[in-house]
Amino acid sequence: MRTIAFWVIAIFILGLAWKQIDGSRLRAADISPEHEVVMFTAPWCGYCDRARAHLNERGIDFLEIDVEGSASANQQWRDAGGRGVPLTFIGEQRFAGYSREAYDQALDRL
Repeated sequence: MRTIAFWVIAIFILGLAWKQIDGSRLRAADISPEHEVVMFTAPWCGYCDRARAHLNERGIDFLEIDVEGSASANQQWRDAGGRGVPLTFIGEQRFAGYSREAYDQALDRL
C-alpha cells in the first residue's frame, strides 16, 4: 500500500514540475499570436502599473491579462508558470517582475 501511495504522490509531483517547466518555455505568440508582448497583471500591483506605463511610453502594442479578472485568465497565468505579477512575455523571453533595463533589452530585439 505504501508503494502505491509513493508512486501516486511521485507522479503528481512530476506532473506539477512538468507543467512549470512547460510554462517557462512559453513565448508571447503561444499566448496570443497577434501580440509580441503579453503581460499578466493584477489591479493592485504597483509594478504592473510601472511596466504598463513603460510599454505605453515606448508605444508597444501589448496584450494585458488581469489574473483576477476571470477564472480562465487566472488559469492561463498559472499555466504560464505564474506565481506573481507582473509576468511578462516579450517575444521569446519571460520576465517575472519588472525591470526597465531588462524590458528595454528584450524590446530592442523585437
